[in-house]
Amino acid sequence: MKTKGWVAGWFCIVVIMLTVIGKFVYHIDPYFHYHEPDTTGYYYTLNNQRSQNDGISKHFSYNALITGTSMTENFKTSELDEIFGVNSIKVPYSGGSYKEINDNLKIALAHNPDLGLIVRGLDTGRFLDAADVMRTDLGIYPAYLYDENPFNDVKYLFNKDVIFSRAYAMAQANDEENFVPGITSFDEYARWQYRYTFGIKTLSPDGIKVNPPGKPVHLTDELREIIKENITQNVTSLADEYPEVEFYYFFTPYSALWYQSLVDNGRIYRQIEAERYIIELILAHENIKLFSFNGIGDITTDINNYKDLLHYGIWVNSYMLECMRDNKYRLTKDNYQQYLEEELELYVHFDYGSLNRQADYKNDFYAAAVMNEKIREVEPVDLLVDKDSDVELSNAEFVEKQYNGKKGVRCVGNLHRESGSEISIADYINTTEYIGAKITIDSIGKHNYLVVCGKKASDHGQPMICAFDENNEKISEIFISYPDIDDGWHQYVLDLSDAEGRVTIYLNGGYADNTGSRSSEYIFSDVMLY
Repeated sequence: MKTKGWVAGWFCIVVIMLTVIGKFVYHIDPYFHYHEPDTTGYYYTLNNQRSQNDGISKHFSYNALITGTSMTENFKTSELDEIFGVNSIKVPYSGGSYKEINDNLKIALAHNPDLGLIVRGLDTGRFLDAADVMRTDLGIYPAYLYDENPFNDVKYLFNKDVIFSRAYAMAQANDEENFVPGITSFDEYARWQYRYTFGIKTLSPDGIKVNPPGKPVHLTDELREIIKENITQNVTSLADEYPEVEFYYFFTPYSALWYQSLVDNGRIYRQIEAERYIIELILAHENIKLFSFNGIGDITTDINNYKDLLHYGIWVNSYMLECMRDNKYRLTKDNYQQYLEEELELYVHFDYGSLNRQADYKNDFYAAAVMNEKIREVEPVDLLVDKDSDVELSNAEFVEKQYNGKKGVRCVGNLHRESGSEISIADYINTTEYIGAKITIDSIGKHNYLVVCGKKASDHGQPMICAFDENNEKISEIFISYPDIDDGWHQYVLDLSDAEGRVTIYLNGGYADNTGSRSSEYIFSDVMLY
């Protein structure tokens, strides 16, 4: 009897402990499996797509959605919201197949009757996938989070990583001083932009080898059947089931170097034939708007837009959203044949060797500035010359014939800011003093990037470039630490794509605090707004 009582007691203890743990995970719910996040009590980090996207799709409040592979991770939902007047989420699946992405869309549409707009990337490199292909090389797929079976939730409720690395860590964090609850923004969720470098030296550091084109390979009837099954099952079926929903689909624009490999092996013809068949299958559905940016040579042949053969910069994502709003580069029954002819012509006859002579921008965002001028046709403005920009100097003077012969600003001295001050340099410059130029722009309009060249002239000259909006909120900043400064000219790019209306820019060339030499000099020049 004592043994039975001992076993029963331990059983009760185990049940109580499991209940407490299960309720603890259920309450915090880091993967949103049961409910929306409690952003008043905890901070939720979005960084596990295959575990969190299902809960986001089921339990968040939204009426628009962005999805796709890593080709969609740099999208900003704030831009989609502004352009289309919606409240959106972003649920990308890095490396995901058409089926994986479509399965999540089924869940989103089934659980959210308000969902009326879907933006989805269709990866160009997955045209020939079978309908049921899933990525099996990314670890065990958490299917227990996606189904409606409550019994296999034990894999979530009693998962040691969820308990300790997520729920417990979140509970501990909200006891810390100055803790601020919330959640990762969808603009930042999965964004990889700032972790990589771009340009031809990154993609092909040893140069591009040009080969003779391969023997043409064409699409077979067997592949056509595979394409039809995949597109019908994973792309167009939801448009038929939800005719009131608007689907904005686009082919992801890979770089010209990706197309070179197709030319080399002769499969460029099969690729375009597959694209033709897919377009025809999709255009039969009235509530799908299909876009393609594959034929925009100014994007795909400028390798400064790419971190590898496939992945483009955030500025390309922004541009594609604008094009969707304006119905630009939309494929229709009337224009798709010509589009395909021009696409084939571009890549079959492109001079791939010319990419070896392509400039590789030291600052990757300069590609965004160039694109703003070439593709958006936004005329750049020299802020030190333009009559509409208000320039005020402090401990500085204008100097002629600086970088590229352009006008410059010579900054002398150092800030009186105390060393180790809790006041940030940008806030100090904005509220107390600056050494250099204060430039006020009444309306920034369609300009998105500030491009500035600068160099240290003597002693501790140091650049700090920052911008504030009309509400005195900081938009963006660049600060170069003193050990990283030499005597040569360097180009800096400030991202102002989130700015609207009146903008104030500071070009501060004085050392960051009162420990610098009073004879320090720094020169800014070629101050251009793109």
